[in-house]
Amino acid sequence: MGVGLADMYRILYTGDMDKIASISQVRANLPKLVAGLGKRNRDRVIITRNGAAAAVLISPEDLETLEILADRKLMLSLLKAEADVKAGRIVEYADVFK
Repeated sequence: MGVGLADMYRILYTGDMDKIASISQVRANLPKLVAGLGKRNRDRVIITRNGAAAAVLISPEDLETLEILADRKLMLSLLKAEADVKAGRIVEYADVFK
């Protein structure tokens, strides 16, 4: 079976994944930093300005996941769908499009 919502949260928010770099370091190494934002890495680069966090560089996949997690209505729908699958309340694809 696929990755559940709890697994998605665990993957995104646990582990050693953040790098910290100043704006000047990012400017000098942007291609390398972007290349390190792989689909499976879950790396993020916290960009600092004058020693304080100013921005975060993340992969498009992480951004999409964060947008999904921020959508309360969508998350409730996904949780309900996940519960339906676990309870066996599913309909076959062929039956839906008869």
